[in-house]
Amino acid sequence: MKRLSIIILLGCLWLGTSAVAQESLTNTSGLSIRTQITYTQATPIGRLQPKALCFDFYTLPSEADTLKPLVITVFGGAFVAGSRTYEDMIAWCVQLARRGYSAATIDYRLLPPSQFTTDNLIRAGYMAAQDVSTAVRYFKAHSDEYGIDTNRIFLLGNSAGSVAILHQLYMDEDERPQATLEPEPLPAMHAMGDSLLRRHTPNVAGAVLLWGALFDTTMVDLDERTPLCMIHGQNDKVLPITSGYAFSKKFLPIVYGSESIATKLKANGFNNSELHIFSGEAHAFYFKYMAMFQLDPTKFNLCLDFALKFMNNVQLTINNR
Repeated sequence: MKRLSIIILLGCLWLGTSAVAQESLTNTSGLSIRTQITYTQATPIGRLQPKALCFDFYTLPSEADTLKPLVITVFGGAFVAGSRTYEDMIAWCVQLARRGYSAATIDYRLLPPSQFTTDNLIRAGYMAAQDVSTAVRYFKAHSDEYGIDTNRIFLLGNSAGSVAILHQLYMDEDERPQATLEPEPLPAMHAMGDSLLRRHTPNVAGAVLLWGALFDTTMVDLDERTPLCMIHGQNDKVLPITSGYAFSKKFLPIVYGSESIATKLKANGFNNSELHIFSGEAHAFYFKYMAMFQLDPTKFNLCLDFALKFMNNVQLTINNR
């Protein structure tokens, strides 16, 4: 019954995040788009052979020979469903590219529903974080090819994508869940990829986290100062803004949402992050849940404005160093 319940829940979340967005948010006219580019190969749970992980790259052609900031977007779907071609990921890439950024929407490894256990879900989240790290290091290694300023790489995640980003940023080797060590240990967080990628760090300029969470806020250490822009609905029952069981199901892990993370950052004396709470809103609230799961352009654009202002402020700080 538990497995059936979680598959139904995740299926509902998949439907919500595979919505058709407003054309105005995803109109790609005038943009340069490269699709299906492999950034690494990695083996998911339940498979013996690695599979290609790809990305799509969006940018606005420019005659000026200047390096652009990059935003890497990471889709949601509770680590069992999802795609880099979800409409909200396309909307983010399109809107960011129109504002002078380059943007990439990436694959990561997913957990087949037939392989679902709580431990495997934790392992899948860790694998997703590994893949985010690999993607960052890929773009640093290939920055000349894509015209990227490696000092201005940002991450942006929706739901499970934000969970992966947070653990990529904060989880040290001695903070790994036991599920990532048994029955066989997974590689270290930042050890994936070929020798070229391993020459580069996974550090980023900042991260935009849409309704995200951590397994444990104690992993937010004093030496981890990446600026965060956290956006969260106050009534989120999937990944609660404070803390609680994921999906409100006691057989799933306890998670700590944006408000708990902000509290820990404040306790550490950090003032470079921000939290935007949407009163009365639930999980992934920029979707029109009562209108064929379309993106709500007003709510999406509010999130976009917060993200753009945050990234602009981070870049001003970088420029003033």
